Amino acid sequence: MFELYTEKARRIIFFARYEASQWGAGSIDTSHLLLAMLREDKALFEKLMGSAPPFDNAAELLGLKLSGEKVSTSVDLPLDAQMKRVLQHAVDESKAMKNPHITPGHLLLGLLQEPSAASKLLEEKGLNLEKVSAAIKEMSPVLRYEIRGMDDPAPPPTSVQIVDQLRTQFELLTAKLQPHMEPAVVYRLNAEKQK
Repeated sequence: MFELYTEKARRIIFFARYEASQWGAGSIDTSHLLLAMLREDKALFEKLMGSAPPFDNAAELLGLKLSGEKVSTSVDLPLDAQMKRVLQHAVDESKAMKNPHITPGHLLLGLLQEPSAASKLLEEKGLNLEKVSAAIKEMSPVLRYEIRGMDDPAPPPTSVQIVDQLRTQFELLTAKLQPHMEPAVVYRLNAEKQK
């Protein structure tokens, strides 16, 4: 299910599950996702807000209360309906931006689209869908290729061309290495060339 998610986005989902278990919740909801995002990707909020985010006590601001005993992290907690919609919004945002992966920014956009305590808190702190969307588009390195006409001589590179370019760059870089710099790397490269 999470194959298209970046490593950081996967960690956010993991920590959302952890937050839900710590609060004794029976399912993972949007408040748990926001707590996980604040924990795992502080840099994103700093970029969006210009400084350290003003979320001193997010759990209290979200109105979270311990609803029972902490749930073991080995228990598989389900996603609630809002959380499922947030994840679908994130997928839609990723596709709309022609990004092959779902990033924490896409999760944040998904969160802002679903009415909840988490989205309300974000909006109170000045983060709305338009502002965040523009910032995410500007921040993310996107692999997008526009459809070109038949007469355009420069089609998008194929994966073989990309690998060849990377190999060439690597060879140029390793050619500059001196034996006294990185003996193990130089030795391995020389051994491979001799084969």
